[in-house]
Amino acid sequence: MKTSLFESASALRGASRTAATVLAALCLFLCVGLLSAQEYKEASVDDGLAGQKASTIGSNDSAKIKDFLTKYYLARWTVRDNGREIHKYRAELESDAVSLSGAAQDTFLKEVVSVLQSYAGSAKCYPACRYNAVLAIGTLDVAGGADRNTPGTPYADAIPVLAKICTSEKDVPDYVRYGALIGLVRHAQLGIKDDKYRNGVKTTFAKVLDEKFAEDHNIRGEIYECFQENAVIGLASFKSPEGTKGGTGTLDLFRKMIENKDVSFELRCIAARAIGDMNLDSVAKYDYNGLAKSLVTLARDFCIEESSYIDSELVRDQVKSAASGMGAGGMGGMSGGMGGMTGGMGGMSGGMMGGMDMAGGMGGMGGMSGGMGGMGGTIQNQKSMETIVARVQYGFECIQRAIKGVKNGGSGVKAKLDPNDEKQADTIAMLDDTLKEFEDTNKFIAEGPKNGGGMMTGMTGMTDMGASGSGLNVDANSMKDHLLAKKIKFNELIGVESY
Repeated sequence: MKTSLFESASALRGASRTAATVLAALCLFLCVGLLSAQEYKEASVDDGLAGQKASTIGSNDSAKIKDFLTKYYLARWTVRDNGREIHKYRAELESDAVSLSGAAQDTFLKEVVSVLQSYAGSAKCYPACRYNAVLAIGTLDVAGGADRNTPGTPYADAIPVLAKICTSEKDVPDYVRYGALIGLVRHAQLGIKDDKYRNGVKTTFAKVLDEKFAEDHNIRGEIYECFQENAVIGLASFKSPEGTKGGTGTLDLFRKMIENKDVSFELRCIAARAIGDMNLDSVAKYDYNGLAKSLVTLARDFCIEESSYIDSELVRDQVKSAASGMGAGGMGGMSGGMGGMTGGMGGMSGGMMGGMDMAGGMGGMGGMSGGMGGMGGTIQNQKSMETIVARVQYGFECIQRAIKGVKNGGSGVKAKLDPNDEKQADTIAMLDDTLKEFEDTNKFIAEGPKNGGGMMTGMTGMTDMGASGSGLNVDANSMKDHLLAKKIKFNELIGVESY
């Protein structure tokens, strides 16, 4: 399972998608490494032009500016030995752009985008240059923010260039397309005033989300999910149910994602959250009953998925515990460590004797001491346990947002239902019960199991419930059992007779 978003859930709650950018950057560097043997063309840089910047960039002379850009200012980006300096060049460019105004700024930005577009699209430029070129197009502003924490006003005429790069039918590397997509998301989040540009961006996001996009444009599977997540975030920025042709195109698309079990839970939850942010005032007639059931079904599916994720984390932690036992107990500890590993698996099903590796003798007991956390169904790694809890809270929070909406924002699905309509009243009751289950989960995480099932006593390295020293009141097995119990309740709410 891909966990780019949920692995960083605690940091992502209330924030935009950062993990996708990190993953894409990693893939970029891998690509750069693979292509390092290629020969790339570097521009001839005339350092003697450095002193002409002040008199050139604001001259409003297209020919003079282009000559300056291609012989010095942007030409430096194409030199591989300058790779470590590109971030400084980008910062300089962004600062110089907002220092200008009027016709001089228009001319400068037009020529800058033209040159950067040629770099991004050229196979003769090394990958880091191409990637930074397209990123820079998306971060160009016409006005700076009031302070460093306030975003500026994006250069709107960069939008069609970014859209063209992202969806080009030419042989454009996926990391370059991704850089263009990041720029479009930034424009969408900061606001696009021009109707034509806004519809064009919506169309681009929809194209990225089309199931054939990855195949048609040779997008590597390991980063296509990042494309999808950013496209959803971009569409969500408009907070509108409308598609490019009006109606409920975007709302329909998000609902389809929520119901699609073939896409990641990251994407399904982002889509649910986006519906919660959406202004649904203009959508009076819609199958809100069906959408509500889809959201509760997502909660059920999420419980199943997270239970499996916890199992995988338990196994991984047991292997680490066994390895620790091998180091502490010599040959006997090795046997015991493996016994502890076996016991860990037994602990997951409630069995304790499975951990008693008779071949290990006393050494086995030593190994048990080293790996006991796995036996009790507890993950000793604090970060792993915190991640599990954050994933659960983030997933349920996204679905809750779709149901309730947000203050001074989207109305949520529940508010669109009529309590005077018998069928819709039943749906409202279902959603209310779902919200209560979410509240119960938050209380469970805060207080721990009522029966003390998470208590770990007398075991090496454990002090209380949950991971050692983590301060959490739940351990992995109690969290898993809680989710499986919730799965049953969500099944009851949607009328599914299944354990």
